[in-house]
Amino acid sequence: MNKNSKPISFKILLTLVLLSGFFLRIWDIGNIPPSPSLDEVAIGYNAYSILKTGADEYGAKYPLILRAYDDWRPALYVYLVIPFVRLLGLNVVAVRLPSVILSIFSILGAYYLVRKLFEKDKNSNLIALFTAFLFAVSPWHIYISRLGHEANAALAFLILGMACLFYKRNVVGIMLATLSFMSYQSEKIIIPIILIIFTALFWKKLRERKISFLIGFLFVLPILIPFLKSSLTPVSLIRFQATNIFSAEHEKFEKRALKLASALEKKDILGQILNNRRLVAFEIVSNQYLSHFKPAWLFSNTGREPHKVPNLGLLYVWESVLILFGLTYLYKAKIGRREKAFIIFWFLSAPIPAAITTDAPHAMRSYTFLPILQILGSCGLVLLLNIAEKYKRIIYLGFFSLALFSFFSFYKNYFIIFPEEQSDSFQYALSRAIPYVLENEDKYEKIIISNRNNLYQSYMFFLFFSQYDPVKYLKEGGTISGGYAKTHKIGKYEFRPIEWSKEDKSIKTLFVGNQNDFPNYLESSHDFYNLNNLIGIKALEI
Repeated sequence: MNKNSKPISFKILLTLVLLSGFFLRIWDIGNIPPSPSLDEVAIGYNAYSILKTGADEYGAKYPLILRAYDDWRPALYVYLVIPFVRLLGLNVVAVRLPSVILSIFSILGAYYLVRKLFEKDKNSNLIALFTAFLFAVSPWHIYISRLGHEANAALAFLILGMACLFYKRNVVGIMLATLSFMSYQSEKIIIPIILIIFTALFWKKLRERKISFLIGFLFVLPILIPFLKSSLTPVSLIRFQATNIFSAEHEKFEKRALKLASALEKKDILGQILNNRRLVAFEIVSNQYLSHFKPAWLFSNTGREPHKVPNLGLLYVWESVLILFGLTYLYKAKIGRREKAFIIFWFLSAPIPAAITTDAPHAMRSYTFLPILQILGSCGLVLLLNIAEKYKRIIYLGFFSLALFSFFSFYKNYFIIFPEEQSDSFQYALSRAIPYVLENEDKYEKIIISNRNNLYQSYMFFLFFSQYDPVKYLKEGGTISGGYAKTHKIGKYEFRPIEWSKEDKSIKTLFVGNQNDFPNYLESSHDFYNLNNLIGIKALEI
């Protein structure tokens, strides 16, 4: 074999992996998911507003934190969307494309990061290539990559940033880690943890690069300090206050507090220990943390679980075997102890942001779990190849047969079943109702659109699909409240709950609402269906 043939073959295979990954993320991106989500219309319209006016829907100039639906989220992804809105117009493809592109950089970054982590291992190139492949076909990664959401940008910047730091590209690495920190709420927790781990493990080597680190920090301070100030304002902390587990579990704390009071009265030492507030908090967080390691959550889907493809888990079932073998390989791998420790600590820290918030286990808040699971799966495959060296061809054949079968299963479940089963969660009917209303708006003196259930935050879908002029919108007052106001008014449009018995029926009005907003005896002017052929929204005129 020619001395240079192996590197060339790896480059060819990596290119094929990247192309496959790109295809799975770009194919029919405008139609699957079946319509823009609640978050995507907010991101898209605010990008459009900043492009046209320099301000978001509330009139805030170049915000670092986006108020949106009063959930105060990092605004970085909105700025990534702006060039695509400029080129393609305000549509769902423009909102999703930055996520798609960054997902390919995630795959490439993971390849180079693994090569560096395992550079002392003779199988480093193979482990890196398998990691890239598992990333490319990952249901978890594909699902989130095809959403115009900041979680995917945060993961991409994290992987690329760590790869740069390991390759001694310190200034770029710090800048990318900072972008990750500024992309998604969970990264505000996970980025400091990973950087502290990295610094503690490689301190001796890092001291030699202190000048470049200092330059890197000086580069990011002008944007990092204002971002931190914006993140720590009382209104910006609303999101954390609403989602942190300690607020959500206040009833459990109250019950245990009563038991503690009883134990104190009875001088019950064991009861005092078991019902101590700190122990209760530890118990809640521990249960939430451990839920992310449950095989049922990782490898199956019991129903319409969030961020999962129908009939599939976050990972393929066969990856469970590879991950178990991979832990064995990692333990025996001839790489530095610090590199091993870094992988393990990343693995253990990934669920922390999700553990202290509601709805655990949570696929987006624990998204940084994914790279390490793919690395372990790749190590497991290499271990199998080493153990049964005589049967390498059979193992390769079996693995790629499984991968091919999984691809067809994924394709069917995601591209065919998913849009039909879950179009309602993407408010598909609303995406059809708004264009109908816009076509017929001249016929009515007033148009009232519900903002409940299937029409939740309908004002933003209207702004997005109508491409409502942001200059005009801000002159009219812009958005007053994204989360709690019952009414938004835009010209002849009102976005509020419909109370049929109290509605003014003296002028020609179009009502757009849920089925239960109208009496059964009234016949609708037009019905809007979800892709499962069930009515999602009704339009009725008087």
